[in-house]
Amino acid sequence: MFAEEVHASLQEAALGKLGQDALRIYGKRLDEAREAGKGEFPCFSRRSCSLRNPAVDDTILKRDAGVLRVEIARDMAQQDRTAAGAPREGRATMVLDGETVLLCQCCRLPVGELAYASGESNEELMHGECKAQCMLREMQADERERKRENQDLKQARREEFDIGWQAAETIPQNAVSARKLGSAVQPQGMACLAIEGDSVRVAATLEPAAAVNLEYLSIALQVRRTEGKEPLFSLDPIDNGKAAADTEEASMQFKRFEPEWLAGTSVGEVMFQADYHLKELSFGEYDQPVVGMKSCFEHSELDGEDSEWSAREWFVVRKAEMHISGDQVLIPYLKMGVEAREQVVGDDGLEDAAITRPDHPLVMYADVFTHNFDLIAERKSVVSQLREVAKASILAKYLIESGTVLGAPWFSVGMEGSKGGVCCLEVPQLWNDRCFSKISLKDGALKTDSAPKMHGLYGGGGFWVD
Repeated sequence: MFAEEVHASLQEAALGKLGQDALRIYGKRLDEAREAGKGEFPCFSRRSCSLRNPAVDDTILKRDAGVLRVEIARDMAQQDRTAAGAPREGRATMVLDGETVLLCQCCRLPVGELAYASGESNEELMHGECKAQCMLREMQADERERKRENQDLKQARREEFDIGWQAAETIPQNAVSARKLGSAVQPQGMACLAIEGDSVRVAATLEPAAAVNLEYLSIALQVRRTEGKEPLFSLDPIDNGKAAADTEEASMQFKRFEPEWLAGTSVGEVMFQADYHLKELSFGEYDQPVVGMKSCFEHSELDGEDSEWSAREWFVVRKAEMHISGDQVLIPYLKMGVEAREQVVGDDGLEDAAITRPDHPLVMYADVFTHNFDLIAERKSVVSQLREVAKASILAKYLIESGTVLGAPWFSVGMEGSKGGVCCLEVPQLWNDRCFSKISLKDGALKTDSAPKMHGLYGGGGFWVD
């Protein structure tokens, strides 16, 4: 009955939109119930739950709300900095057993017998652990600033030396090449080759496995006919790695094309950009194309290795076959991968080490890249185009060695519109140095170590389908 009366009273107050009257009526009913002996109701007591705190100064209650909000925000920010371990200004002391002791500027605990200065003043002290945390934050801030400056410098160098894959401007169009070949079929998309007597003809296709880029094929045919092998590219150190590490020549690499006239052609551009991008991926200049892949430096950090080293890394064709479909379409089949080998400095400069250990950081990266090569080719346009160049090289080898009759345009299409060997043959390494900083703490004593480590990475793309 009591609950129903209270509920009815509350409904009446709510309908009248009088919140204060509702609380007054509710409190009055509780007092009546307590006097009638229906209960003590300890959850509500005006003495223990006073609406006014006598300890609060009236001047605080009368202050401007905006000023209070500013002061609260300031105090919260100060608490956040203290929680993060940031040192506080001013000498911190406390009286312990009648003796004044110094406190750590970060954690506000006694510093003990061994402490470090938190700033220029020797009076402001910190624990070794707190000092290490502050130094770590400073190093991380410096590293972020250094990376930002390096990124701006590297971007300028990329633009200066034409480093970076431009798919829309570089990939040749099959429709243009088919027109130059005088083909009756001018495919707007993928094209393939079909056997027609002792020759071949261009046909449109929807099957990626049979597709071939006609300009890549033309250049590969020219290389096969004149050189008897497939195109070759390599990034080699200037002066074979004999240049001093602190000179500009040590950071430069030389583009080596075989044959030399490949420089400036679409095939030469693909091979250079793919090889350069592989080395940037290896050293962690970009995010890895497959989740879980680690760069060489990440492998080195996991193994605890921070020594300097040089190595070479290159693309290879591990398996090459030529298939012919039932309707006489030529289908080049291949499996590609990446190989790596450590290099040492010999009498004549850099040379391959006698044995490259399987746990070398670059070898481990090459193995993972090979395992995921097809997936990476789907996600990296330049790697996909390198695979198309390799397919064209396999097809060119088959056409030349099988005695297929090919007209003169088949050997000249790729040379039309090329730069004729006009391109910059020296490019900088944008990945060859890393700076490692280490902070160690033992028995309260700090030890720091910071030194740049130089790494050389060379090599290129040679399919070696022979």
